[in-house]
Amino acid sequence: MELYLVRHGETLSNQQKRYQGWMESPLSPRGIRQAEKAGLFLGGKNIEGVFCSDLKRAFHTARVIGSCCGLEPEVTPLLREIHFGRWEGLTYEEIEVRWGQEIRRWFDDPFNRSAPGGETIEQVAGRMLAFVDELASKKPDCRQAAVISHGGAIRTLLQHFLNLDRDSFWDLKIENASISLVRREGKRYRVVYYNRVDHLKTQTEEELPDGI
Repeated sequence: MELYLVRHGETLSNQQKRYQGWMESPLSPRGIRQAEKAGLFLGGKNIEGVFCSDLKRAFHTARVIGSCCGLEPEVTPLLREIHFGRWEGLTYEEIEVRWGQEIRRWFDDPFNRSAPGGETIEQVAGRMLAFVDELASKKPDCRQAAVISHGGAIRTLLQHFLNLDRDSFWDLKIENASISLVRREGKRYRVVYYNRVDHLKTQTEEELPDGI
């Protein structure tokens, strides 16, 4: 089994650098184009299943990708972004004003600490791995799957499969509409590549200013 992990396209909150978490934010015009390009890339990969978070930005991206693969996305809350609790909808600067000490502690140990009312990375890893196990058991004949999720959630899964030290967690960059490939080999999963964005680098996109 091969899992193509796709981060949703850019949203309006991404443009404003806000912590989204479980908060809804629509794709920006650029985000829609990014989803289309990811769909064109995956349309040539013999995708046999499309799965996505139930948050609208992931579902919208998945619908675009699914149309390129001739498939309807299957939705699950297991693929949601990290829940940022009371920080959702705020920028880092806004959070720092009200929760400066808390957010610095969270950055130091996100595996065991969370935003007020939010999730730890350990909790996110638990549900992401539950999705992978469920997919393998319930869809054993699905050889290539597109999995549309979120930056923090995908980073959490890759950190586990790469067996990275926890201090390296923030070093994993997952850009909007990037694609990461994970391949199941026996009972283990190997990361073939991550944060692939070459499918987005077209001349037309590069010529457009931000937000168009």
